[in-house]
Amino acid sequence: MSNMSIKALAVAAALVTAGPSHAVTLNVDSGWDRFSFFGVGTTVPRTFDVTLVANAFLTVVDGFFSGDRFEVFANLISLGQTSAPVDNGSAVGMRFDDALTDPDFSSGRFALGPGTYRISFLVTERQGTDSERHLGALRVDTASVPLPAGGALLLSGLGLGAWLRRRRKT
Repeated sequence: MSNMSIKALAVAAALVTAGPSHAVTLNVDSGWDRFSFFGVGTTVPRTFDVTLVANAFLTVVDGFFSGDRFEVFANLISLGQTSAPVDNGSAVGMRFDDALTDPDFSSGRFALGPGTYRISFLVTERQGTDSERHLGALRVDTASVPLPAGGALLLSGLGLGAWLRRRRKT
């Protein structure tokens, strides 16, 4: 069995045995949704459901005190881990935008395509004691098409049209 399969089974077992978990429906482009968590090796007791009609980015960040890290799952498939925190013990409270730009805080950005997802987390690093409750946050933002790529596509289409028109005249 592959390492990824073992992780997915471990997360599934942890979600089933962790007791009642409730899913929160995420709204795209609506800002941060908080979650709390406890010790290393535990799952976050809340899952997040989102349905996407277009490409989007899932952003996850540690909050309040730095030093925590997560493995992020979509439908029990690992998307990867958030970044390793540079330092432990910094505090920003619930200012998640500030934590996102601070290398002392763990964060990650993951691309998602259209579909329905259940987002869950496994705590892989932890600052402080396991009995203390810590915070993290996530948000889902639509992915915009980069302007240079869209502009290049438009120009190539116009150039091809002009070439075909000129060729037809001769």
